[in-house]
Amino acid sequence: MRKDFQKSSDDDIDAFLARKKPSDEAKKNAGKTQASGKPASERERLQKDKPDEGETPGREPTEEEREDQIRQARTGRAQAEAYRDVAVLRKKAHEHSHKAAKLYHKYKANQAKAQKCSSRAVSLREKSEDRQLKAKEYRASIKEYEAELSGASGENSDLNPESLQNKIASLERKAAKQEEIARKREHGAALQTEKGARFRSRAAKFLEKSRLHESEARMYGKRADNLEKAG
Repeated sequence: MRKDFQKSSDDDIDAFLARKKPSDEAKKNAGKTQASGKPASERERLQKDKPDEGETPGREPTEEEREDQIRQARTGRAQAEAYRDVAVLRKKAHEHSHKAAKLYHKYKANQAKAQKCSSRAVSLREKSEDRQLKAKEYRASIKEYEAELSGASGENSDLNPESLQNKIASLERKAAKQEEIARKREHGAALQTEKGARFRSRAAKFLEKSRLHESEARMYGKRADNLEKAG
């Protein structure tokens, strides 16, 4: 009877101890809680709510700090706009400078063509003068033969009038040929002079446009320089 009572009492004690005995994991959690003094869930929440370094928790910027931030934002925006304006001005200056260079090249090309026309006109006039001199020589020879022909009409003359007349006709033909060539050379010289005048007029227009674009390029470049200095 006593053994049975003792056995049942021991079993009850063991069951009670087993029910009340904490597990190893519970002991670890309990140790962590005691070490930190706060539960794990509360510690995680505080870790999330912890402000970053450099921040002051719960403090709003002052009026001076707001003004400083606004001033910095405005300054940055003004600088960006100034850089953009300078870039636009530089681009326009480059475009006008490029157009001025192209127009100046056309001016020089037309000037060269006008100079060639002038040189050709001078050469043609010189050739015309040479032909006119030859025609004058033929005309002088014709007068001499005509004088001889008038003397050969006498009875005592040994000159053949028919031969003199043939020579006079040949010289007249040559003189007329030289005069015709001279007139052609003069006409060619006049055409070259007119052509050169057209090239010079065109060159003057190109030069004027080139100067205008150069002026625009300098103006835009100066504006860009002043804007950079102001910035």
